[in-house]
Amino acid sequence: MVIARLAALNTKRLLRNKALRVVLVVLPLLVAVLRIIFSDNKPILHAAQLCPIACALLLFAVLYSQWWMDSSTGLLAGFRSSPISPRGLVASRILSGVLILLAQMAAFLGILAIRF
Repeated sequence: MVIARLAALNTKRLLRNKALRVVLVVLPLLVAVLRIIFSDNKPILHAAQLCPIACALLLFAVLYSQWWMDSSTGLLAGFRSSPISPRGLVASRILSGVLILLAQMAAFLGILAIRF
């Protein structure tokens, strides 16, 4: 339960940044809209097939940079003195990444379902 609560707080923390929120939302939406508009274009088809991988890599980069910032500012040192295990912290970050990725893919597939 603590891991789910930490994942929710971490997701809110990630989505609080407006520019990051725009980037995380625009990538799948842009690829889906381009796929609908240019349905016969092969490069757009390949981009649509690679969109989940690109979203996952983007999310990994965001979570890694957040972890790096947390470790450099001392936030992780504060968590070490709490009763939460390091595995719990990693699991909460992974869970928040999975939640954001699922939301991205739901938006991507939702837009594609409108047309195809």
